[in-house]
Amino acid sequence: MPSALLSGLPSGFERPETFTSAFCLLPSDLMKRELTALVAAPLAIWMIGWANPYVFDAAMALVAALALYEFLDLGRHKGYHLPITLCIVVMLFIIAAFILEPISVEMGVFVTLLVIPGSYVVSGGNLEQALPSSAIAVLATLYVGMLGGSLIRLHDDFADGPKLVFFLLLVVWLGDSGAYYFGRTFGRHKLSPRISPKKTVEGLIGGVVSSVATAVIIHFTFFRNFPLLHAIIAGVILSAAGVIGDLTESMWKRSADVKDSGTLLPGHGGFLDRFDSIFYTTPILYVYWFLIIHDFKSFKIMSA
Repeated sequence: MPSALLSGLPSGFERPETFTSAFCLLPSDLMKRELTALVAAPLAIWMIGWANPYVFDAAMALVAALALYEFLDLGRHKGYHLPITLCIVVMLFIIAAFILEPISVEMGVFVTLLVIPGSYVVSGGNLEQALPSSAIAVLATLYVGMLGGSLIRLHDDFADGPKLVFFLLLVVWLGDSGAYYFGRTFGRHKLSPRISPKKTVEGLIGGVVSSVATAVIIHFTFFRNFPLLHAIIAGVILSAAGVIGDLTESMWKRSADVKDSGTLLPGHGGFLDRFDSIFYTTPILYVYWFLIIHDFKSFKIMSA
């Protein structure tokens, strides 16, 4: 379970020469992945399910800060000047707005839109780079801050919040694993050759099947409050959305001509690599669960 929970497995799904090659990873890479998962998974399980919510919040703030650093580093690979420290500080303000009642999330968005572009005015940087540089800085800060903050709210806003986070991680990451193995074994038709040549339609189908199977197992084991039909629907939606989230980050990495966003997680790449699909799918699960518990009659999502 620890390995499956955290390692996910590579997101590319390529067709092998033989069936056995579907299970071939270099021993050193495999060992790195397994050791990272062995250390991190028990800690993650404790923080999600049993620790004080503020411990989980602080951990997610750290993950978001590291992911944002990696995101901005992609822009630096393109040659743009980006105020990394300022962006991280502003992003942490957005995260705080998701946690602390006196601060509104809207205020975090306003601070991002005002402070980061304004910093380029006073920095005296290259005018030709001002538009793309400030746009990348604002996008990265809002993307990681808003989506990372949504993960905190998913955990903290609902009585079943920890179970929802476990549901999200397992459905998305095990779906990713299923996509990898299905794609390597049966892959024939390219899904997005321009962005990720190894991904296949067969891998996508295998990922959806794996996510749905995971959702059903979760329903019957520890999350009976998640209605079975809705768990299946959520499995399909989260699996498909997770692929889009993964392709989105792959698009940015390909634009920056880098393989991984970072190296902080041995065998997994960076934090942005590991959480790209999670960030992308978190608000979707939040909205869906909110609608379920309100019988689809209220749409005041994440209201103060």
